[in-house]
Amino acid sequence: MSEGLYSLMLRLYPAQFRVRYADAAMELFRDRSRDEVGFIARLRLWLDITRDLAISLPKAYWQAQPALAAQATEMPLPTPGFQVLPSTGLRRLAFFYAVTASLLMFGSLFLWVGYGRNQLMTMASAYRAEPKMHAHASAPAPTAEWTTIESRESSERASLAIAATQAAAGSRPGEAKVMNATEAMVEAIGAHQIVMFGEAHANKQEYEWLCELVKTPAFAERVDDIVVEFGNSLYQKTVDRYIAGEDVPVEQVQKAWRNMIGAVGPVSPVYGWFYKAVRESNLERHGGHKIRLLLGDPYGDWEKINNAEGLGPYVAHRDQWYAQVVKDEVLAQHHRALLIMGAGHFLRRGGPGAVEQVIRAGGVQPYLVVLGTNVVGGYDDLDRRFDSWPLPAIAALSGNWVGDLPAMPVVSGGLAAPNSLKMADAADAMLYLGPRDALMAVNVPRIELVDTAYGKEIARRLMIQTGREMLFTQEPETPQFQKPAQQTIGQGVGARHAPPNPPKSINDPLPPRPPSQ
Repeated sequence: MSEGLYSLMLRLYPAQFRVRYADAAMELFRDRSRDEVGFIARLRLWLDITRDLAISLPKAYWQAQPALAAQATEMPLPTPGFQVLPSTGLRRLAFFYAVTASLLMFGSLFLWVGYGRNQLMTMASAYRAEPKMHAHASAPAPTAEWTTIESRESSERASLAIAATQAAAGSRPGEAKVMNATEAMVEAIGAHQIVMFGEAHANKQEYEWLCELVKTPAFAERVDDIVVEFGNSLYQKTVDRYIAGEDVPVEQVQKAWRNMIGAVGPVSPVYGWFYKAVRESNLERHGGHKIRLLLGDPYGDWEKINNAEGLGPYVAHRDQWYAQVVKDEVLAQHHRALLIMGAGHFLRRGGPGAVEQVIRAGGVQPYLVVLGTNVVGGYDDLDRRFDSWPLPAIAALSGNWVGDLPAMPVVSGGLAAPNSLKMADAADAMLYLGPRDALMAVNVPRIELVDTAYGKEIARRLMIQTGREMLFTQEPETPQFQKPAQQTIGQGVGARHAPPNPPKSINDPLPPRPPSQ
């Protein structure tokens, strides 16, 4: 009955509109009908439909008129929901249907309000986090045009909602609009098919928050995949079993992050925390929607890499391989995903980076969040305006003082000098976890490195990667952004020794991918 009623509503639109969009709109309606079960959820669905009908139906006919079609060649339209269509007259029956739909809408609204204030507030919170369109692998592939329109429309609605909230709170133009970080990410993943997060390697506060985020029901129910840099894709099969809740020895699972091609030195334990958190999040939902953890590091096998020439092709194609995983496992499946990679890979320096270019070529406009600090110039140049922010926090970067800050010192904790790149140009939003000097990196305990098999293997890899030895002297926790004079070889890509001359194989393509372990 619901599909039949919705089909009748679609008949109100011009014929050309129905030819182009009716099938896709019906699929989206079926998706939401499957996801939204119960009286409150169904009522919300029909309120959405009647509201969109009342807004979009007049626009569809108005945009179909020849006069507007002519004007479209002279000036751009403000982010339309649909393309301008050839002329179609307004049928008399459409007025009858529109009046009927309006009565249904307002009648439902009065029923909704009468249902009780507590129910109203609960529904409002749920709706703010609910994605407008949840794509399923079984749904037909949308065209790039449709996906782009959906992304623009979702972004516009999210921006308008945030602007309305800020206006009600009395925010002034140029003032930073700060949200609770978890609530902001729930909202972002609801409005965007792909959210990119540029991380600081090994950061304690960052991964404590990420572990909480993936266990938040409103977030976990919406995300299909999390694509991580800190995972060698050679071990995807093992990680799939572990994340699904199977009994897999931790020694086998930790190969995924400990055997990363991109890591220089011992790999921080924070990545093991995250794998465990995703597993626990899936187990908590008892057979419900599951998150898949996708490994984005190339599939090099350290047991077979004995020199720099053997390592070269994998190191040279790290961004390329990560982007390929996103293309094959996320975009091709029409999944909703969180992407986590070092901020240096995602920052928009003169435009989108390599990974984001692939995403945009697939018709999706991602939302980029990066970890930032309170450093706005040299190492000791701190901005006290951050002191009043609640922690953890996320602030959008468009049109405010945070977006006007120089990006490089903010994201590097003062280790990189400012240049012309502003925060608003580099990303869409910034995660703030506290003052720069409070941020800590978590290191592998010395006892796990000295005279151990893992420590000897790390020493072997370091000779291949840097041509130097490493003294395992770091404390379990160290400042995330140490002054340059204090820096030593450290975690992940934070090593400070210059690498040897690039091997000749750096220009070779990736070898064929072996079977996943």
